[in-house]
Order: sequence, then C-alpha cells, then structure tokens
Amino acid sequence: MLFLRLCLSLLLSLGLSEGKTPQQELEETVPTVCVPTVCYSVQRQRRKFNMARNLCKSGGGDAMTVGSTVAAEAISVLLRSGGDTPLSQKFWIGLQLQQKSCPVNDSLLRGYRWVDGQTGSDYSKWGAASPACGPRCVTVSGSGAWADRPCNEKADGVLCEYRYPGSCRGIRPGNGTVTYSTPFGTNSSQLSELPPGTLAWVEPWGLRFQCSGDTWAWQPLGHPTPWRCQLENGGCQHKCEEALAGSPQCSCQPGYQLSRDGHSCQPFDLCQEAGCQHRCIVQEGSPYCLCRDGYQLDATGKGCVDVDECQQKPCEQRCVNSPGNFSCECLPGYQLTSDNKCNDINECITSPCAQKCANTDGSFQCYCGRGYETDPADPTMCVFYCQTNTEFCDARCTGDECYCPEGYLLDDRINKCQDVNECESGYCDGECTNTFGSYKCDCKESFELQEDGVHCESEGSGTVESLVTPPPSHPSRAGLSLGVVLGSIFAIAVLTLVLAGLGHHLLAKRSKWKASSAYKLANQDVDLRQVTSAEEHKCQPSEKLNVVT
Repeated sequence: MLFLRLCLSLLLSLGLSEGKTPQQELEETVPTVCVPTVCYSVQRQRRKFNMARNLCKSGGGDAMTVGSTVAAEAISVLLRSGGDTPLSQKFWIGLQLQQKSCPVNDSLLRGYRWVDGQTGSDYSKWGAASPACGPRCVTVSGSGAWADRPCNEKADGVLCEYRYPGSCRGIRPGNGTVTYSTPFGTNSSQLSELPPGTLAWVEPWGLRFQCSGDTWAWQPLGHPTPWRCQLENGGCQHKCEEALAGSPQCSCQPGYQLSRDGHSCQPFDLCQEAGCQHRCIVQEGSPYCLCRDGYQLDATGKGCVDVDECQQKPCEQRCVNSPGNFSCECLPGYQLTSDNKCNDINECITSPCAQKCANTDGSFQCYCGRGYETDPADPTMCVFYCQTNTEFCDARCTGDECYCPEGYLLDDRINKCQDVNECESGYCDGECTNTFGSYKCDCKESFELQEDGVHCESEGSGTVESLVTPPPSHPSRAGLSLGVVLGSIFAIAVLTLVLAGLGHHLLAKRSKWKASSAYKLANQDVDLRQVTSAEEHKCQPSEKLNVVT
C-alpha cells in the first residue's frame, strides 16, 4: 500500500494532466515529487557540481541522496517528466569522493560520501565506475545508472531534495481548483503532500491558505471561518452547515459548544461538576475522567493512583518506582544502557591491578605473575616472595639495585637473599618458631595468643602479660645486607682487641716502674739474669725474670 501510495503521489505531483483552469495564474515551473517528509525536484540547467548544488540550496535543500529504492523510483519519474530524458543526459546527485581519496570496492558506495555526511547506504546502482582518485562526483542517467566524473565538468542538471519534519495533505477543493506554491519554488496543482510554508490558492472562491508548521494543517489567510462547506468542511472542527440564505455556519456535536473563533468546539462545563483529579473529556454529552501517564483511576472513577510499573519487571536488575514513573538502576560493576539494560563494565580497561587483571561479571580479579603473590593488605597489589621454602632465595635485581622478599636479607657476596631468624630479635612474647621468610609465635601454658599474632595474654585476666619487650618493626624487604652486618661486627671486634692490647701495655709499664723505685729505696742487691729478646726466642714460656733480695 505504501508503494502504491507513493507511485500515486509521484504521478499526481508531476502535474501530468493536460490543461489547466483559467484561474491558475501560476505555472508549474519545476517537476517535483513529494512524500510525507521529503520533496524531490529536477533542475535542468548545465552546471558544475558545486554550482548545481547552489541551485538546490537556494530553496533550502541540497543535492539528492539516493539511499533507498523509493528515492530511485522518484528519480525515474522525475526524468520522465516533460517527455523521456535522453539516456545520454546526466544529472548530478549528492554523492562525491573527497580530494586525495581513492575508491574502494568493499562497500556499496565504494568509499564515496553523501553531501549530508553519511557513508552508508542500502542501495546503489553503479554503471561505469572509474578507479580514479578524488575529487570525483556522481551523475545519474535516464536509465538510473550511476557514473563518476570530475566535479569541475558540467552535467545537464541536478536532482534536489528538500526535507522537513511534517506535511499537510492536499486540499479537497470540491468543485473548485487549487494551486500550490512551495517554499522551494515549485508551483503545481497536483501535489498530494505539501511541506510547511506552502501557499494554496482555491478558485473560483478566491480563498488562500497556508500550511502551518505548528499543527500541520491549513490556515486561512485574509478571510473568516467558515467558508464554503464543500472546501475542507468550511474550516469547522465538527459540522459545517450551508444556510439557505447567508454565509455557512459551524456547529458542534452534543456535549460541545462553539468557541468564540466560530469554528472550533469545546466541551460544556460538565467537567467542572465531574470532579476529576487529572483530566476530563466529554463524550456524547457525558463527562469522563482520565489520568495522566503512570496513574490509573481509583474505585471512585474520579481520583488517580500511582501505578507501580516495577511490578511488571521492566528493568533487568533494579527498578525504582516513582509517582507516575519509574527508573532502572544497575548493580555495582554494571552500567545502564538507553534501553534499560545493564552491561558489564570492563574494569580492566582502567588497569586497576598492579600486574594482571581478569574481568568478571560485575567485578574483576587481580592476579600476580611468577615470583609474586597477592598483597594481603591490598588485593590489587603484588608482593615479591621466595618461590621455594629454603634458607636462600634468588634476589630481584634492577640495574645495580637488588631486592629481597619479606623475612630475607641480601648477601652481597653471593647475590642471594638469606632467611632472617626473627626469633633472635625477640619478636614474640612467648615461644618463637622461625620459618622461611617469616616466624610463628606461640604462648606458654595459661596464656593466649592475641590477634596481632605476637603478644600473649593471661587466660581470663583481660590484661596483656608482656613477657618480652616488643621488638622493633619488622625489617623491610630491601633491608640491610648480611655482608654489611658481618663487616660491622668484625670492625667492632678488631677495635676491642686494639683497645685491650693498649690497656695491657700501659698496665705492664706501670708495674715495672713501681718495682724499680722500691729497689732504689731499700738499697737491695738485684741479680738480673740475661734473657733473650722476643725477636730471638719469641718469648719462650719457660724463661722468667728472677729477682733475689
């Protein structure tokens, strides 16, 4: 039916009927085809592509886009108007290849673009197609075939289109005639769909109308309502009655009264007495109450109560009812689409994990690579750990910097991480068991281990019995290396030995001085036995100093 209506509209709009009434002062200057939202016309003037487009733009349109078979049929009818168009004649359409672009064969339009910016189409009819690059423009011939050519060449004309949001149906003139004048310069007596702004002259009564873009209806110009009832019901909303003598009169159906404008009808004041909460209409002389969208009449037939649309489960996950309406919501990890669906959010796009991320429905999961494990304090982070439960573990080195996992210290000599015996530092209040990379605390009998895993509390006392002074904080994973610790211990030992030797030497020297002084005061004889030097006998233990009094 739509196709038959279109064809009928095409034939009527071309004004193919022979002869015109004497009252038609306007001539049909431009062949035109109109459907409810668009009009097509042909301009038979030889122009280059851009100059031809200007002919269309001067009327508020542009070169024609051919995106369906409906537009193709319109082309066929337009080129047959006024006699068959020779197949050799070419007319521009609004399809072009941009400068420095080359055609491709993986789409219907071969990489060409419509003048409205669209690149897709459900229809094409290429004839001879050239592989030449742009700028190129497209013409159509009487056979309907497309051909590309340089845009700066002249064609025999251009096909134009004019789009608009609504239309007025053609006027039923009764035994009169009507002539239309469109905003884009077409004058015709046979158009069945008219764009807003079109003027209509109706003869022999000399009436003039305009298609209004607000109501998509014909508005009288320069004469009162009603006019002759044969023409559009005289402009009356309900009834138009021809008086035996005088002008036509408008009347209304039962339950309505004629408005002050003389042609529209409004209901009687029955709605004021009906007491409707929202709306009231009068049908056949009786008032009826209506509710706004999202409400329904209550038991009285006058009041309106909210409809809980959520009972119908219109949402995929969550539904929130509101007065007269409802809204859909999604669970965390999902986002709402325009059709009230909930799509999973791929959180991994924002890289929330330190190493590896796996998206899940409504959430995500972080994973760690080889040699790392999930940080207990933050599931999105990874910490380095020793893969084997051994005393030594391979270090992680970046350049000159090497790192060890928790519970290990770096040994610079072998570039290895050695397990730290935390129990030697008194980490636990009670008993301590060292493990590879960590330690475990246990409490003695009658004590309980606390949640911190370190302190012990007396059973039933409610107080903490601190058995050992709490140790300092746990060493970091990149702590002091074992080589540095051993070197410091060695230096302290050497320094201690040096100080001890120096003290011994000073003490021995002081004892000899006291012995010499005593000898001199007592005038005692001293028998000294010669001994060999330390260099000769290296202080043999059997040699002694003999003193005889």
